[in-house]
Amino acid sequence: MQWILALILLLSACNKSAGPAISNRDSTLAQVNKTRITVAQFNQKWSQLPNGVRTAYAGPNGKKDFLGELITRELLLEKARRMKLDQDKALGDRVDDFKDRLLLDAVLHELVEKKIQVTEKEMTAYFEAHRDTLPVIEEARAGHILVGTEAEAKTLQNRLRRGADFAALARTHSIDPGSKDTGGDLGLVRKGRMLPEIEGAVFGLKPGRISDVIKTAYGYHLVRVQSRQTRKPLNVGDVRDEIRRAVVKEKETALFETLVKTLKAESNIVISDSLLASIGENVVPDHDSETAARR
Repeated sequence: MQWILALILLLSACNKSAGPAISNRDSTLAQVNKTRITVAQFNQKWSQLPNGVRTAYAGPNGKKDFLGELITRELLLEKARRMKLDQDKALGDRVDDFKDRLLLDAVLHELVEKKIQVTEKEMTAYFEAHRDTLPVIEEARAGHILVGTEAEAKTLQNRLRRGADFAALARTHSIDPGSKDTGGDLGLVRKGRMLPEIEGAVFGLKPGRISDVIKTAYGYHLVRVQSRQTRKPLNVGDVRDEIRRAVVKEKETALFETLVKTLKAESNIVISDSLLASIGENVVPDHDSETAARR
């Protein structure tokens, strides 16, 4: 049911673009029993919707429908509290665990991720040090025809099977403005940088073959592979994204280890060796010997 999906998304904490411009932020937009839904709260929840979901509320009644979702959400929350589900220990433990994960993400972002900077010199140094072990680049010369309906795609597929010219059909029927005028030619494309659905066909087909109809968010595709090749990266530009991720990972690991080492040095940590050894056993020893570990 559509409203269930909407409610789940409303409870997520993903920040996107700003909400609709409505004045009187503290004014009551709706009253649900004793709970007010203000304009500000509506704006906040709206801004948390992913753009793709927000399009579901693009019609003339979109804002009213969305407000209806907020009202439904509040009614369910009130019912849950009357059932005292908010006092359930297992639920409370899950909430605490979720809060801890958010805190861990926040502290690592502040003390590790925000401090990472990667220079061109560092990327070049990494490339030179790992030149012989960097993975090979897989590339293919490919083309596609993109149309709006599955029926049209299947009609074109049948024509291609009967010997029709791929480039001619692409120029006439494809709705991809970036490739239709060149007969659907996508140029030299690299593995790992394409839509997964298209990439699977490009690097799974034998050169000269044409794919089955492939559906993506853009429409329906027919893909043709002309040739494939593998080669070693020649310079930083060939693998810039991969190198940057590798350098960032190295720096994050080093900074994290330094952070943990510092925190341990500043803290008093006591470990019960006997209890640790007894975990999973039926009998817990009566006398514990404690070891104070300062790191």
